[in-house]
Amino acid sequence: MDALATPRIEPAGLLGLLSRYRRFLLYVLIGGGAVVIDVGLYALLAGPAGWHPLVANTTSTFLGMAFSFTANSLLNFKVTDRIVARFLSFMLVGGVGFVVSTLMLAVLIDGFGVDALVAKAATLPVVLLLQFTLNKRVTFATPRERTAA
Repeated sequence: MDALATPRIEPAGLLGLLSRYRRFLLYVLIGGGAVVIDVGLYALLAGPAGWHPLVANTTSTFLGMAFSFTANSLLNFKVTDRIVARFLSFMLVGGVGFVVSTLMLAVLIDGFGVDALVAKAATLPVVLLLQFTLNKRVTFATPRERTAA
């Protein structure tokens, strides 16, 4: 085999990789849908509907998070017990992500002079991994998973 040839990924290997990271990939996909809902509703509410931008943002963010929670609960982690406690946990995890991203923005922009958009982009993978981990281990964990951790 030529040393410079691109290694061929076998379908079983790719399917195995997708299967291994299924929950994370579905979490990212659902999160993308939540962002579309959030931004779309914000644009409609703050634009044609004439709502104040802060009220529109609060409403659209909450509805995007509610969609994300519902889809992750039903389709991804497949847990529907203790729904109120899980929803509150999910919202708390979202708040933790918000605080982490805000602190990172302050350090990157004010401390290091990083461009605001570059700084925002830098926060995204950190917050994504943090929220996925917390939601997987706390919000959507089954009692068996909680005692094993």
